[in-house]
Amino acid sequence: MKKLFVIAMLCAAAAVAREKPEDSPLVKAAKAGGGPKKKSTKKVITNADVKKSKGNLVVLPPKEGQKTTTAAPEPQKGSLQKQDEQRKASGTASVRVITAEKKVGELEKELRRIEDTYYAENDPNYRDKTITDRFNQTKKQLDDARKELADARDAQKATVKSQ
Repeated sequence: MKKLFVIAMLCAAAAVAREKPEDSPLVKAAKAGGGPKKKSTKKVITNADVKKSKGNLVVLPPKEGQKTTTAAPEPQKGSLQKQDEQRKASGTASVRVITAEKKVGELEKELRRIEDTYYAENDPNYRDKTITDRFNQTKKQLDDARKELADARDAQKATVKSQ
Protein backbone atom coordinates (compact mmCIF):
# COMPACT_ATOMS: atom_id res chain seq x y z
CA MET A 1 0.00 0.00 0.00
CA LYS A 2 2.81 2.41 0.87
CA LYS A 3 4.62 1.63 -2.36
CA LEU A 4 1.51 2.37 -4.34
CA PHE A 5 1.07 5.70 -2.54
CA VAL A 6 4.70 6.70 -3.26
CA ILE A 7 4.34 5.78 -6.94
CA ALA A 8 1.13 7.81 -7.18
CA MET A 9 2.84 10.84 -5.63
CA LEU A 10 5.74 10.61 -8.06
CA CYS A 11 3.40 10.39 -11.02
CA ALA A 12 1.45 13.43 -9.81
CA ALA A 13 4.66 15.41 -9.36
CA ALA A 14 5.81 14.48 -12.87
CA ALA A 15 2.48 15.54 -14.33
CA VAL A 16 2.62 18.90 -12.61
CA ALA A 17 6.17 19.43 -13.81
CA ARG A 18 5.17 18.74 -17.45
CA GLU A 19 2.50 21.42 -17.46
CA LYS A 20 3.80 24.83 -18.55
CA PRO A 21 2.59 27.53 -16.19
CA GLU A 22 1.37 30.76 -17.76
CA ASP A 23 4.14 33.40 -17.82
CA SER A 24 3.44 36.73 -16.21
CA PRO A 25 3.37 39.87 -18.40
CA LEU A 26 6.70 40.98 -16.98
CA VAL A 27 8.36 37.68 -17.93
CA LYS A 28 6.84 37.87 -21.44
CA ALA A 29 8.17 41.43 -21.91
CA ALA A 30 11.64 40.41 -20.74
CA LYS A 31 11.69 37.49 -23.19
CA ALA A 32 10.48 39.70 -26.04
CA GLY A 33 13.03 42.48 -25.42
CA GLY A 34 15.97 40.22 -24.67
CA GLY A 35 17.38 40.22 -28.18
CA PRO A 36 21.05 40.32 -29.04
CA LYS A 37 23.01 43.15 -27.47
CA LYS A 38 25.02 45.64 -29.48
CA LYS A 39 28.75 45.21 -29.34
CA SER A 40 30.84 47.97 -27.82
CA THR A 41 32.40 50.37 -30.30
CA LYS A 42 35.28 51.18 -27.98
CA LYS A 43 38.67 49.59 -28.56
CA VAL A 44 40.62 48.24 -25.64
CA ILE A 45 44.31 49.12 -25.94
CA THR A 46 46.54 46.21 -25.00
CA ASN A 47 50.28 45.90 -24.45
CA ALA A 48 50.61 44.40 -27.92
CA ASP A 49 48.98 47.48 -29.44
CA VAL A 50 51.40 49.73 -27.58
CA LYS A 51 54.40 47.70 -28.77
CA LYS A 52 53.21 47.89 -32.39
CA SER A 53 52.77 51.67 -32.27
CA LYS A 54 55.42 53.93 -33.77
CA GLY A 55 55.52 56.11 -30.67
CA ASN A 56 54.75 59.44 -32.32
CA LEU A 57 53.17 61.84 -29.88
CA VAL A 58 51.21 64.72 -31.32
CA VAL A 59 50.55 67.71 -29.07
CA LEU A 60 48.00 70.10 -30.42
CA PRO A 61 48.13 73.76 -29.38
CA PRO A 62 45.22 74.85 -27.19
CA LYS A 63 42.31 76.55 -28.89
CA GLU A 64 41.62 80.20 -28.23
CA GLY A 65 39.77 80.75 -24.98
CA GLN A 66 40.66 77.28 -23.76
CA LYS A 67 42.53 77.07 -20.47
CA THR A 68 45.70 75.03 -20.33
CA THR A 69 46.22 72.70 -17.42
CA THR A 70 49.73 71.79 -16.44
CA ALA A 71 49.03 69.46 -13.54
CA ALA A 72 46.58 66.62 -13.40
CA PRO A 73 44.08 66.75 -10.55
CA GLU A 74 45.05 64.72 -7.52
CA PRO A 75 43.16 61.41 -7.40
CA GLN A 76 40.52 61.07 -4.72
CA LYS A 77 41.54 59.01 -1.73
CA GLY A 78 39.37 56.11 -0.70
CA SER A 79 38.11 55.60 2.81
CA LEU A 80 40.66 52.83 3.44
CA GLN A 81 43.53 55.12 2.42
CA LYS A 82 42.20 57.90 4.66
CA GLN A 83 41.78 55.49 7.55
CA ASP A 84 45.30 54.12 7.03
CA GLU A 85 46.76 57.64 7.02
CA GLN A 86 44.87 58.49 10.22
CA ARG A 87 46.13 55.30 11.86
CA LYS A 88 49.72 56.10 10.87
CA ALA A 89 49.38 59.69 12.10
CA SER A 90 47.94 58.47 15.39
CA GLY A 91 50.79 55.96 15.81
CA THR A 92 53.40 58.60 14.99
CA ALA A 93 51.83 61.01 17.50
CA SER A 94 51.80 58.31 20.18
CA VAL A 95 55.46 57.48 19.59
CA ARG A 96 56.31 61.18 19.73
CA VAL A 97 54.50 61.57 23.09
CA ILE A 98 56.20 58.49 24.57
CA THR A 99 59.63 59.68 23.43
CA ALA A 100 59.05 63.16 24.83
CA GLU A 101 57.83 61.75 28.17
CA LYS A 102 60.92 59.57 28.41
CA LYS A 103 63.19 62.53 27.67
CA VAL A 104 61.46 64.70 30.30
CA GLY A 105 61.79 61.93 32.88
CA GLU A 106 65.51 61.48 32.18
CA LEU A 107 66.18 65.22 32.36
CA GLU A 108 64.28 65.51 35.65
CA LYS A 109 66.43 62.74 37.12
CA GLU A 110 69.58 64.43 35.81
CA LEU A 111 68.48 67.77 37.30
CA ARG A 112 67.90 66.14 40.72
CA ARG A 113 71.30 64.47 40.54
CA ILE A 114 73.02 67.77 39.70
CA GLU A 115 71.18 69.50 42.54
CA ASP A 116 72.32 66.79 44.95
CA THR A 117 75.94 67.20 43.85
CA TYR A 118 75.61 70.97 44.30
CA TYR A 119 74.68 70.59 47.96
CA ALA A 120 77.21 67.81 48.52
CA GLU A 121 80.14 69.80 47.10
CA ASN A 122 82.35 71.57 49.65
CA ASP A 123 84.29 73.76 47.21
CA PRO A 124 82.19 76.93 46.71
CA ASN A 125 84.14 77.97 43.59
CA TYR A 126 83.52 74.62 41.81
CA ARG A 127 79.93 74.57 43.02
CA ASP A 128 79.09 78.10 41.87
CA LYS A 129 80.75 77.91 38.47
CA THR A 130 80.77 74.36 37.14
CA ILE A 131 77.76 72.78 38.82
CA THR A 132 75.58 75.89 38.44
CA ASP A 133 76.36 76.06 34.72
CA ARG A 134 75.44 72.37 34.28
CA PHE A 135 72.28 72.92 36.33
CA ASN A 136 71.20 75.89 34.18
CA GLN A 137 71.95 74.02 30.96
CA THR A 138 69.98 70.95 32.10
CA LYS A 139 67.13 73.18 33.32
CA LYS A 140 66.93 74.80 29.86
CA GLN A 141 66.92 71.37 28.18
CA LEU A 142 64.15 70.26 30.55
CA ASP A 143 62.04 73.32 29.71
CA ASP A 144 62.48 72.64 25.98
CA ALA A 145 61.59 68.96 26.48
CA ARG A 146 58.45 69.90 28.42
CA LYS A 147 57.40 72.27 25.64
CA GLU A 148 58.02 69.51 23.09
CA LEU A 149 55.94 67.12 25.22
CA ALA A 150 53.06 69.62 25.36
CA ASP A 151 53.22 70.04 21.56
CA ALA A 152 53.25 66.27 21.07
CA ARG A 153 50.22 65.83 23.31
CA ASP A 154 48.37 68.58 21.45
CA ALA A 155 49.18 66.88 18.13
CA GLN A 156 47.99 63.55 19.52
CA LYS A 157 44.69 65.11 20.63
CA ALA A 158 44.26 66.66 17.20
CA THR A 159 44.70 63.27 15.48
CA VAL A 160 42.20 61.67 17.87
CA LYS A 161 39.63 64.41 17.17
CA SER A 162 40.06 64.10 13.39
CA GLN A 163 39.16 60.42 13.56
